Amino acid sequence: MIEILRVTAAFGIKGAVRVFLYTDNINHYKKIYDRDGNEFRFKLLNQKGDTAVIKIDFVDDRNEAEKLKGMSFFVKKEDLPKLDENQFFICDLIGQKVSVIGEDINLKIVDVKNFGAGDLIEISEVGSKDSFFIPFTKENFPETDEQIVITAETYRNFKN
Repeated sequence: MIEILRVTAAFGIKGAVRVFLYTDNINHYKKIYDRDGNEFRFKLLNQKGDTAVIKIDFVDDRNEAEKLKGMSFFVKKEDLPKLDENQFFICDLIGQKVSVIGEDINLKIVDVKNFGAGDLIEISEVGSKDSFFIPFTKENFPETDEQIVITAETYRNFKN
């Protein structure tokens, strides 16, 4: 299962919760699941950027909502929307090998971050704890179909 949201706080007195979203559009999903696979239905009340207020069925007052703080909810991978060409789910990128054109360097994707100016791919050499970020652009990642590839110049520019 793929984490889709995390409850950050209760909202109001009728059982709504404020959540941090790991998706652009929570409306793609009708059902969410807890860590144990229990199914929940919800209604989106408000969304602004990566935060939203939702009402989860069977959570009817603030006390019940407060118990959910810190809880993550998930969707099944098969419920994820279909992607266009050159779109990726972060969960599919993490752990992927990255090849450097003309170099024998073993790299892997550690994480994907977005601090507001576009996606950044966090990369480390296999076996190293050190990592660095490369903006996820076609220029920096010319091949992403069969394998993920960066140029030697991109590697040198961002490694240091």
